[in-house]
Amino acid sequence: MLKEVVSELEEMLMGGVVSKVFEPDERNIILKIFARGAQASLIISAHHSLSRIHITERPFENPPAPLRFCAFLRSRITNARIEDIRQQDLERIAIIDLSKKTDSGERESLRLVCELTGKSSNIILVDGRGVVLDALRYFPPESSVRGVLPGLKLEALPPGARPKEAAVERTEGESWNMAADRFYSRLVDGEIFTARKTGLRRVISEAEKKLRRKLVNLEGDRMRALAEVENYKNGELLTSNFHLLKRGLKEAELIDYTKDPPEMVKVKLDERLGAKENVEKYFKRARKGKKALLLLKERMPAVEEEINYIETLVYEWEAAGDLEGLQDLDDELARGGYLKKVEKAAVKEVERVEPVRRFSSTEGFEILCGKSGLGNDLLVAKYASGDDLWFHVKGSPGSHALIKIAGKGGELTKRTIEEAASIAAFYSKAKNAGKVEVIYSEARNVKKPRGAKPGMVTVKEYKSVVVRPGLPKGVGDDGAAGEGRG
Repeated sequence: MLKEVVSELEEMLMGGVVSKVFEPDERNIILKIFARGAQASLIISAHHSLSRIHITERPFENPPAPLRFCAFLRSRITNARIEDIRQQDLERIAIIDLSKKTDSGERESLRLVCELTGKSSNIILVDGRGVVLDALRYFPPESSVRGVLPGLKLEALPPGARPKEAAVERTEGESWNMAADRFYSRLVDGEIFTARKTGLRRVISEAEKKLRRKLVNLEGDRMRALAEVENYKNGELLTSNFHLLKRGLKEAELIDYTKDPPEMVKVKLDERLGAKENVEKYFKRARKGKKALLLLKERMPAVEEEINYIETLVYEWEAAGDLEGLQDLDDELARGGYLKKVEKAAVKEVERVEPVRRFSSTEGFEILCGKSGLGNDLLVAKYASGDDLWFHVKGSPGSHALIKIAGKGGELTKRTIEEAASIAAFYSKAKNAGKVEVIYSEARNVKKPRGAKPGMVTVKEYKSVVVRPGLPKGVGDDGAAGEGRG
């Protein structure tokens, strides 16, 4: 395919001028070329598995400041004229010959060598003598690939295995460059999706580990607090035997009458303290333990609730099937404080669509279903009216669903309720179960507590129905949001 792509590039870009140079990342260079009265974007990629050259319509996000090679290329080939574009023999190497007027008025010959050779892929700028001016990647002289450093003469690549040509098929009326752009865009999207999904799973896993460690530590604090509360008993024993206590004692042997039969117990004392101070010391420790238990009674359920929320995020991660779904999850993690702002800013935005799925029941009722925790929040806060019916699978992470009743006459039938419940079950972690219990309630009974995590609500009262997860026959998907995550 490289032969055909380069042949088209020669026809399209010969005589054109390099107007801009971009380097969106450390493996890709974008040349903006003005030729034949139009601007074209030429991507040259030295990616280890996606090395290529072709015209692209794909937008790229560039770093705030140019990377090293980009800055160098801008200084050397901006406003350079393209004299020739060709494939070197039958190798996966494309040559772009350039010329640029110098300050003295003479034209300088330059050559951009695009080696699209898999792991050793590189983009190298050489002068008219074949000496390396700069390169995307440096290789020392002793490298098995061969040396590529500024000042070295560029030698031919040693013989070796070359990556196979990509099996790209053109559609009717499509150029080879258009076909390559379509083919590689799909692969790049897949690679971006995999990398982002892996990264988000790492964030979720770290958050879960941290919370579970926190819960273990809190349980340890609880056990220690319980032990401290037991000191109240020692304080009472000392109080009832106050007359036996003297300064200088290391312990007191006392009869515990609360046990049946009564038994002798030993209570440690601080020999430096008097009777009153020893008693107060035990009561003080008991009060401290009691206070700690009250605090832990609030903190531990909050951590347990957050762990439950993390399990919801795990489900949403599993269900995310496209970049839009990952963007929703990314937003949710950022709002929850699990992603740093720096990480958030580095993530490229994707085109957003409606945060809910829309269906029409067989009886004409509109059924909405959230696509994420944030989508579930919007379902309750924005889309729901008091009489609408809200659904959620019981005891498992999943999407909220809603039957829109406003403006509809007549009673809501069991059939429509079961259809909405089946949809809620389908977009949940329990989607592969045979039968699932789904709770439902009027939307007015569903409230989001202040400060609650995305998708977390309380339900005042509800009924339940057992259904099979799935999209029921006859229920139309209006396609506003398409397949996504719950």
